[in-house]
Amino acid sequence: MALVTWSDKLSVGVKSIDTQHTVLFNSINELHAAMLKGQARTVVGGLLCDLLVYTRSHFSAEEALMASTGYPGLPVHHAKHIHLTKQVEEYVARFEKGDITLSHHLASFLSDWLLTHIQQTDREYGPWLNEHGVS
Repeated sequence: MALVTWSDKLSVGVKSIDTQHTVLFNSINELHAAMLKGQARTVVGGLLCDLLVYTRSHFSAEEALMASTGYPGLPVHHAKHIHLTKQVEEYVARFEKGDITLSHHLASFLSDWLLTHIQQTDREYGPWLNEHGVS
């Protein structure tokens, strides 16, 4: 059973970003599925590292689009990305120390954050990017 499900209601109106968001959804669902199968120790480490790498790449892509169009909200958005990245890095550190409960907390945190971030923060830049030729 998926923890989070993508729908068109979550679209920011920028195809490349929506595609990246679906990858993030799939990653969170893989992490959740591994946790449910009791594979937290054997699978979560790799999934968590992959998620962190992809998240950084996604944030860079979003910020590059915002910068290329002069999006005025970029500094605030960038600060939110830094905050999330630090939180995920903390989960990675906890996992590396052997915190076996982190997969439950991480899956919940990531799904809540991703849904909130997309529905509120990311939706703010979608119209701006569209008006400046990014679709």
